[in-house]
Amino acid sequence: MELVAPVALVFPGQGVQRAGMGEQLHRRYPIARGVFERAEAVCGLPLRRLCFEGSVAELNRTETLQPAVFTVSWAAFEVFQQRHDLGGVRLMAGHSLGEIAAICAAGATSWEQGLALVQQRGQLMAEAARQRPGGMLAIVGLPASTVRRICAQAGAHGGLWVANHNADVQFVLSGEHPALAAAQALALAAGARRALLLTIPLPAHSPLMATAARAFRRLVERLPLTAPRVPILTNAAGRAVVTGEGLRQELGRHLLRPVQWARTMAGLQRGAVRTVVELGPGRVLAGLAAKHMPGVDTWNADELLLQVDDAA
Repeated sequence: MELVAPVALVFPGQGVQRAGMGEQLHRRYPIARGVFERAEAVCGLPLRRLCFEGSVAELNRTETLQPAVFTVSWAAFEVFQQRHDLGGVRLMAGHSLGEIAAICAAGATSWEQGLALVQQRGQLMAEAARQRPGGMLAIVGLPASTVRRICAQAGAHGGLWVANHNADVQFVLSGEHPALAAAQALALAAGARRALLLTIPLPAHSPLMATAARAFRRLVERLPLTAPRVPILTNAAGRAVVTGEGLRQELGRHLLRPVQWARTMAGLQRGAVRTVVELGPGRVLAGLAAKHMPGVDTWNADELLLQVDDAA
């Protein structure tokens, strides 16, 4: 099947993990099997068992889920580039953790180095969460002004910050548990369609990750990075980055800054993207694009690589 160009490839982050992810790709495509085998050698984790049969508890541990989600995304990318022409791909982006997959897919560093960095990222974030516990709260259906007001009010109960702005009325807050509980109650009272405490066991993209961010920045400083083959729309800067040094600066601050995915989708629209392909578990980013980018074709890995391509 030929995709309508320009094409954007997007890669998901935490929250999409589920038992069975990547199993069909592994079963059907030798190149995907090779990715899983190599990834297990790189990080020393039983990734096939975790991805295909892992318990909820295992898959919700950030030091486990981050390399697992990255590996599934990379397996999907390898299959994609085997079956589709990359010449039509004009932009790439990743949501939080997925940004590292995008950087690797754009050729700015090797995927093995990206996987090692992801594994260390998960370990650092888990340790920071043990020192400064917290969590995350998704709020859907309230405008930004109301969400900011809720943060200010609930912040009286502990640290609380906007961690993700995923779409016009879709936000995720990070913070300490008492503040999150207060924010949940305030959001529901304000008429939110949803105010859901997430299973992610840490306050990502908040100042509570400061110790992890400092250590992660030192790792990024040693990471070989070159100019990406296609521009990457970044989370923290919210703009297209085309140099290795620009990517290094982005990675150095993305653990603390919020994910501006609404801004990323606006950037895709400015780039006249006609097709968005999500490479990784699930359809979260493709679903957001389908809802908020009218006229754009959207696919996830299962739809494109296991259903349409198989039928063709």
